Amino acid sequence: MDRARDRAARREQFLDAAIAVISDEGPTASMEAIAQAAGVSKPILYRHFSDREGLVEALAERFVGELADRLAVILDSPIEPVELLRRSIDTYVETIEDDPSLYRFLTSRIPPRGAALSTLVDRLAAVIARTLAQAFRAAGLDTAPARPWAYGIVGMVHLAGDDWVARPAIPRAEFVDDLTRLLWDGIGAVAAQVPDLETWRNS
Repeated sequence: MDRARDRAARREQFLDAAIAVISDEGPTASMEAIAQAAGVSKPILYRHFSDREGLVEALAERFVGELADRLAVILDSPIEPVELLRRSIDTYVETIEDDPSLYRFLTSRIPPRGAALSTLVDRLAAVIARTLAQAFRAAGLDTAPARPWAYGIVGMVHLAGDDWVARPAIPRAEFVDDLTRLLWDGIGAVAAQVPDLETWRNS
């Protein structure tokens, strides 16, 4: 039992070292640099993660777990739905803004099978789907849309956030407000403010 605990603790230390190197050197950080920072050889590092893909997946699992925990606290808060949405989006964007190099490492160097990205999307969607289902149930509505809505929200925020962190043309608060308005009001609310279809097409 102690041996398994020691191995798990050692694994976490390697993940800490990997995050430090990636944050310092960027998403192209090498396995050699990570092993050196951890004070071990590459073979020992691989012994804990099987291969590079294993390390990426382990980092993704930790990233998602921490983000999911933060989102769960917000989603369980007794606040107005639109504010809940805004805070959830802001939490996600803040997380990738805090360490864009790690985020880039996880999303741009994903293994061919896409396990890391699947972990990210599936875990976050599950948290949001649960909250949506509770809200639908409380309102006496069908809960079937909860899952596709959750994936739609995560997909939109993920891709928009990916673009924003690479090219942050506007402040985070403004970016979050824009996404919140799109999700809450929808494109139809904007279109309703346009006098006619021709104006909309030519704008």
